[in-house]
Amino acid sequence: MKIMKNTVPRVLALTLFATLVAGSASAFVLLSPARTWDCAPNIIVDNRGQSSITDSDGGVAATVAAITSNQAWNGAVNGVLTAQAGSMSSYALGDGVPMLNFQDPINACKGSCLAATFIGYYEQRSDGSYRIFDADIVTNGRYSWTTQSEPDGCSSEFYMEGVQVHEVGHVLGLGHTNVTGATMYPSVSSCNNGPATTENDDDDGLQALYGNGSFPYCGGEPPPPPDGCDLLPSGASCTENSECCSGNCKGRPGSRTCK
Repeated sequence: MKIMKNTVPRVLALTLFATLVAGSASAFVLLSPARTWDCAPNIIVDNRGQSSITDSDGGVAATVAAITSNQAWNGAVNGVLTAQAGSMSSYALGDGVPMLNFQDPINACKGSCLAATFIGYYEQRSDGSYRIFDADIVTNGRYSWTTQSEPDGCSSEFYMEGVQVHEVGHVLGLGHTNVTGATMYPSVSSCNNGPATTENDDDDGLQALYGNGSFPYCGGEPPPPPDGCDLLPSGASCTENSECCSGNCKGRPGSRTCK
């Protein structure tokens, strides 16, 4: 990916290790294999807030409002997700509870990465389709963040709302598009990603996954407990945290392994 001046990728981590497949009638991209939630996920948003945001609660309310807004994913497919503020004390990958963390406790998001979504937690249904059972977001605290509720505006910062609406697109099953200006485009410049809305290309992708939002698998038998992921197991050679099921790649250069 070419990084333009003052522009950084919005997403790193597992999305780079998933094969992406273009939708047949548009430029939108679905994760491969295509996957959906059985029922609309309820995303827990970090109630600690983000320290560089100076609105009333560190961006918590602004982020919850943005990712559930009818101007974003719920406008494309009504009722496709809910969100609420909550504690990150039990934050863990693959536990079946989708969480949006304003920090990065596993150091997965480095360099020009603004935020990362772990998309490797899915399994096959009996009919051959794939269900998502978890997806978690981490945020790079080394960048300066703002919200549209912040009283002093934006100065070389990134709008939390826009970045997290993008990340939630991955949570729901979307990959990166090549349509400039779409929410799922993989890079953004500072002060240039608010307000947080989805565009036609984004909406088309979500509708390809969830249709009218009926969630045909919701209400059926509960899925079996998560028993792993499709990434590298403990002890496997690795180069990045995001290659490992544990999210933890340690060791000397050239001999790092998943812990």
